[in-house]
Amino acid sequence: MFFSARTTLLTLASILSVSASAQLNDLQLPGERWLSTFDKYICSEDGTAVARPAALDQFDVKFETATTDITLDNVLLKATFSENGAVCRYNAILLANNANRTAVLLQSVAFYPQGDGAAYSKCLAGKALLDESFRSTSYLYYGKPHKVAFMIPVVGAEVVCGTKATAVGVNFPVTGKIQ
Repeated sequence: MFFSARTTLLTLASILSVSASAQLNDLQLPGERWLSTFDKYICSEDGTAVARPAALDQFDVKFETATTDITLDNVLLKATFSENGAVCRYNAILLANNANRTAVLLQSVAFYPQGDGAAYSKCLAGKALLDESFRSTSYLYYGKPHKVAFMIPVVGAEVVCGTKATAVGVNFPVTGKIQ
């Protein structure tokens, strides 16, 4: 659970090793260890479910999983969203700073799995929304079983979490060990 230069270098090296032909597929996180599955949106560690905020509703965003490596520093997040009549896949690799409970976006991809030459261009606006949401975020780590909620700044947060809210938590309870 330590953020370090070594971890950053290992993460960047693994990202750069993704071949050009793999760009149309899901990103890979070497050494995936822990699996968590999206279950709801929240506003705080009390875990009370709230509605999907308007910005995510506009693209029908459906979060799927978040996996981490053994260090818990590297996160692979997967989701789908709808845009231009297509269901697009979204993958993001985040680097967590566990001491500060923050995460930053290192790499992302969004694509139309049944795509043709326009596989990426059908998914640009949804990708931009999700990239901005995960560019630099805080997270909550709480509960038994353990849960992580990425607190993403999105339009509509104030509607579901109260007038002063600027972020909504995308909640992922840990569901198991991968390896």
